[in-house]
Amino acid sequence: HSSSSLLHPHPPHHLLATPLLRPLLSAGSPAHASLVSFLASPQRATGRHGGPGPRAGALSRPLVELGGGSRGCGVCHGPADPANRAAKSKERGDSAAEDWRALQGGRRASVAEPPGAEKHSVLHLVPINITSKEDSDVTEVIWQPALKRGRSLEAQGYVVRVWDTGVYLLYSQVLFHDVTFTMGQVVSREGRGRQETLFRCIRSMPSNPDWAYNSCYSAGVFHLHQGDILSVTIPRGRAKLSLSPSGTFLGFVKL
Repeated sequence: HSSSSLLHPHPPHHLLATPLLRPLLSAGSPAHASLVSFLASPQRATGRHGGPGPRAGALSRPLVELGGGSRGCGVCHGPADPANRAAKSKERGDSAAEDWRALQGGRRASVAEPPGAEKHSVLHLVPINITSKEDSDVTEVIWQPALKRGRSLEAQGYVVRVWDTGVYLLYSQVLFHDVTFTMGQVVSREGRGRQETLFRCIRSMPSNPDWAYNSCYSAGVFHLHQGDILSVTIPRGRAKLSLSPSGTFLGFVKL
């Protein structure tokens, strides 16, 4: 091109044909002025040894500024600075690590139990002996703990004392070896000036002593109060029952 064409107010058509450059090189824009100045410079083409002239990068700098930095189009980017790239990569890595630690901390906080939370109290009792009261025609079981957690309940011989008011699951089983036609047990509560039956279990028994084995199981959910005393009684004098921990047992679980 002649010098008159280089100073033409409009850029060459082959540059305007590029969609990404068209809005940047419109007449009156800073990039258009830089392009005209660059094309008018006598040092634009080559240097002393045939390499790029000293003003070869004049066009790229305004375009990088107009392109919005690293988030502009790929055509508008100048050469990336390795130091800046490493710094930004480190910042992204530190930010991701902080996000991960915050996420893990939130998960641990959601799983952790609140301060002062207590586990459910559990008391599972097995028999160590039985005793019969001749005057009342009743057999009672003396218990010992096989499993205990918490302080809400305490076994005291043939009774269980409640130390913590709450809702409890109660279960009871007795394995009988008796020829009396019916056998069973009664779970009762005594407290706050009264005595009441919580639940009972009744079983028919075989008349043949060799076959006279039968277990009776019952369970229920009850609201117990501090100071209540619970017991298991068999309404038969000198009742014959198994002292095996798998056959006869009594249990409480605070819900």
